[in-house]
Amino acid sequence: MSARHAVLAFAAASLIAMTVPLAAQNPPRDAKTTTAKAPAAPAGAGSIAGIVTTEDGSQPIRFAAVVLLGASTGVVKVTSTDADGRFMFTSLPADRFTVGASKSPYLGAVAGARRPARPGTPIVLANGQKLGDVAIRLPLGAAISGTITDEHGQPAGRSVVTLQQWRMQGDERALVSVGVTVTTDDRGRYRLFGLTPGEYMVAAFKTAPPNAPRALSVTDVDAALQGTPPGPAVGPSPPPVRYAPSYFPGTTRVNDALPIALASGEDRGGVDIRVDPVPVARIEGVLLAADGQPIGGGIVLVVGTGVLSTAMTTRTTPDGRFAAPNMLPGQYRVFSTGQGPHAGQIANQTVEIAGADLTGVQLTMQPTFSIGGRIVFRATGPLPAAAGRRPPIRMFGAGLAGRPAPQISATDDAGVFTIGNLTPGRYVFGGPLASGPTAETMSWSLASAALDGVDVTDRAVDISSDTPPKQVVLTYTDRFQELTGRLQSQSGAAVSDYTIVVFPEDRAYWIGNTRRIVTARPGTDGRFSLSGPGPMTLPPGRYLLAAVTDLDRDEQFDPAFLAQLLTAAVPITLGPGEKKVQDLAIR
Repeated sequence: MSARHAVLAFAAASLIAMTVPLAAQNPPRDAKTTTAKAPAAPAGAGSIAGIVTTEDGSQPIRFAAVVLLGASTGVVKVTSTDADGRFMFTSLPADRFTVGASKSPYLGAVAGARRPARPGTPIVLANGQKLGDVAIRLPLGAAISGTITDEHGQPAGRSVVTLQQWRMQGDERALVSVGVTVTTDDRGRYRLFGLTPGEYMVAAFKTAPPNAPRALSVTDVDAALQGTPPGPAVGPSPPPVRYAPSYFPGTTRVNDALPIALASGEDRGGVDIRVDPVPVARIEGVLLAADGQPIGGGIVLVVGTGVLSTAMTTRTTPDGRFAAPNMLPGQYRVFSTGQGPHAGQIANQTVEIAGADLTGVQLTMQPTFSIGGRIVFRATGPLPAAAGRRPPIRMFGAGLAGRPAPQISATDDAGVFTIGNLTPGRYVFGGPLASGPTAETMSWSLASAALDGVDVTDRAVDISSDTPPKQVVLTYTDRFQELTGRLQSQSGAAVSDYTIVVFPEDRAYWIGNTRRIVTARPGTDGRFSLSGPGPMTLPPGRYLLAAVTDLDRDEQFDPAFLAQLLTAAVPITLGPGEKKVQDLAIR
């Protein structure tokens, strides 16, 4: 089991443990209940015991929830620590187990993990073996606090504060939300807590309109004293303004923002941000059909990027014109999907607002296009049915908000299908057979993807509407490759507190969420497995193998990170159907 799968499985097991009390509640009096008996998990004579402590190991944590998951047997057990922080799982079969613990206000952790939110070390248990030295250390979560003020230096109450991190999105690094958002109190103060160690970008924005009081004249004051309302304002009206999202230490530009690096348990205060109003602008343009005629009654969407992720929908006038008012400075995608006689067409454009109205935006509808496809099987055993498959296709790169999802028809008896609703952009063709997690589909993997005879397997390819491809052929095989090994010290002793990374030698494959880049944590016996049977088997090719002390979320897909591993990585070649053992020694 890979490290990623272990983390996901542990999260699922924790969720099951949390929902047990809910399932145990009595049903309504008139409800009819049925109990489905799950197959009994295998039992054995082995046991795993240990202790849960604070991060420095000085204090035991009592009554912490502890979850155990077997990699191959599927054994799931839940217990809690006693008053001395100790736990024990008994009647265990031989397997590789992941053990994790959690208790508020600490961060959950897995045995053997170097840091929170990192994969741990699988515990290898032999038949009848009894292990009693498993240690799980739970760090306290970190926190960020500060005050948000407005342009007058006054507390900006009810402002929204959110956290973002730089992560790989497809083949580029982008700021993404970490799902932590709070609202300031009446004094403009906020506190974000329970955070895992790492670097964060702190952003704040005020949703209320800026308070811009009108300057009163002597006549206005006299009228107010006499109980009559003031007269109309004299002179041109000021341009409309809104509060712009601001990043710490108080800038609307992401490139000028300062990241906040948090250590375990750190409580960082003084992260203060000032939010300022900025002039808003209008985006005006016209929606045209492919023949240049205006489209009345069309729907135009304006989607912004950044912390606000602004989205606005507007409808065109009979002469095809549209307008989107009150837009903050930033980058937007303006697009429209055709309706009625223009169904199956799309128009999109990227624009930049810099404080002034943007006029003359022209959206011209272009038809989407289709390509044919066929799946074939290269088998060492019985062939599966070709009908009823929907081979996956993945859109890639930036600007996905303005692109419709491809429509893939089910294959017929000959394995023929159609991919429709395609627009210009980058795509990755092929993937696991999308017929559900059956024994049949989980034993087959993509052998090759050929676009008009050109090999594009596991590559992101650019497709244009001027010369679209005609056919993609996806070949699946039940043949697989294995890559296993053992991590050891120079003396030959097993080493388990590293993460193993395998990645392609060819940089064209360095893209996000590819099956050609895999990570795994060695077990307590130092053994690891990076490839085996199934849809995620490593394809044949030339790879590089490295051991790293720590790995951030999805960092293995970052080309800059992989480039740093080149000098220390071990080259390996994996042939078709090869079962390779490659040991690594830590120097």
